[in-house]
Amino acid sequence: MSGGEGPREALARPRLRAAVLLAAASLFWAGNFVLGRAASGDVPPIGLAFWRWALAGAVLAPFAAPAVWRDRSEILRHGWLFFALGLFGVGSFNTLTYIALSRTEAINAALTNSLIPISILFAAFVIDRERPRLWQLAGLALSLAGVAVIVARGDVGSLAGLAVNSGDLIMLIAVVAWGLYTVLLRRVPAALRARLGPMGVLLAAIVFGLPVIGLCHLLEHALGGIAMPYDAASLALVGYTALFASIAAYLCWNGGVALVGPAASGPFLHLLPLFAALLAVPLLGEEVRAYHFVGFLLIVGGVALAGRR
Repeated sequence: MSGGEGPREALARPRLRAAVLLAAASLFWAGNFVLGRAASGDVPPIGLAFWRWALAGAVLAPFAAPAVWRDRSEILRHGWLFFALGLFGVGSFNTLTYIALSRTEAINAALTNSLIPISILFAAFVIDRERPRLWQLAGLALSLAGVAVIVARGDVGSLAGLAVNSGDLIMLIAVVAWGLYTVLLRRVPAALRARLGPMGVLLAAIVFGLPVIGLCHLLEHALGGIAMPYDAASLALVGYTALFASIAAYLCWNGGVALVGPAASGPFLHLLPLFAALLAVPLLGEEVRAYHFVGFLLIVGGVALAGRR
């Protein structure tokens, strides 16, 4: 086909764009994971989640608030949907993740977080009766094996000795919440999504989810939780989580899901432990070892297999 683009190239372009967006989201969230662990014990987990989303909403407001206000009646007509998006994606997942990181070992949290693609497939089946393809299940298994190699530091046998604690259970609830958020994203009517744009959809979810986190933050403070220090390090942490782990990551994730669907998007979250390990080198002084490369090959192979058409 001279002078034009063939059908295969036309299909490949949105898939490539989706892959870049979904990988970027995992990279931003990996930074959030590493920094969140580094700050554990110094910053209240719910307080961090609250100020993260409060700042994210303030940054988004000048760009997205006019569209949200213009379509407020339509948003309220679908209020249950935006409340669910705010509850599961904004109010639950990150808050529960910060709480879990303060109560469980890193290897446990990383493994539990890697169940998200399975949670997405299960939520898609329950909500939309979407049956996973055989290659999607095979890709999930392959990339999950890569995650296991990385978090077990090359000794997969050590996984058998893991003990389940309250932090693991909290992380499991967070995983279920993210699966529901991802599948419900495509329930936003196409016309409304087009008018709001990605920033408007995210801001609407923040509007519905932030009051939930605010109430939990007040309860955290009333029950004697540690106070937010408001020093330079804490402000920098809030700034990163708001700008990169919230706005940039969510916009990338939402855009990728819109292009290829939730089932094909889920395996890209298996890149998160890989990126977290790479970021831990300069930030936490850890070393890159052979098992990181083995895990990387398994993860990339699994993501490519699960994301094929």
